[in-house]
Amino acid sequence: MLQAFVGIVSQQGIELFCPEDPATVRFLWRRVQRERGRAFCFWSVIPSEAVQRIQAVLALGLSREALDLLQQLARDYGFLVPDHEESAPCHAACH
Repeated sequence: MLQAFVGIVSQQGIELFCPEDPATVRFLWRRVQRERGRAFCFWSVIPSEAVQRIQAVLALGLSREALDLLQQLARDYGFLVPDHEESAPCHAACH
């Protein structure tokens, strides 16, 4: 079964990996804005068994390896970008 996951990625690898939910996406976007270009929000569509593997690797503290797995096993993935009005300083959410 395919699942939608979102998270935060940086040069070190995956920093956060969570099931997709509008509230989670807003939280991630606010956190990434504080990083000022050092981290980015991503989305992915990934098989359940791949999710388990990525979570196990992350639990071992291997964030770069988790990113490699995501890139190999995801059916699709990409960066989340804010809408025009969300990029305004008073709005810090992405959908």
